[in-house]
Amino acid sequence: MKEWWVQVGLLGVPLLAVYLHIPPPQLSPALRSWKSSGSFFTYKDLNIFYRDSSGAVGSSDVVVLLHGFPTSSYDWSKIWEGLTQRFHRVIALDFLGFGFSDKPRPHGYSIFEQATIVEGLLRHLGLRHQRINLLSHDYGDTVAQELLH
Repeated sequence: MKEWWVQVGLLGVPLLAVYLHIPPPQLSPALRSWKSSGSFFTYKDLNIFYRDSSGAVGSSDVVVLLHGFPTSSYDWSKIWEGLTQRFHRVIALDFLGFGFSDKPRPHGYSIFEQATIVEGLLRHLGLRHQRINLLSHDYGDTVAQELLH
């Protein structure tokens, strides 16, 4: 009788090969629309997805939305229109490793890096010296605390 690890290997290798060749699922129409209305900016050769909408006329307020774990900027889709009625600009991004942003492996993901990416997006959009409102939840709360620090 063969060793147990040989039997596991003989079964595991073909299963892994099949798994690696399964195509990803198709995006829903809502997700396709969300992605098509966004853009990407580059942070250290990595593509970061974001949405930036102009909204309320007469307001100069900008709000940046920071999503939770393990989700994406799509968390904000159901209240996006309402936010654009209150704020001049509504901005949301997918943190590195989430949503439509790149997911490098191996990579040492950190809250500090995510905060730096948010700062990079604000520079990219010309908002570095603008007063910014933050709206966050879950994982985004920790990133927001680092930004406030």
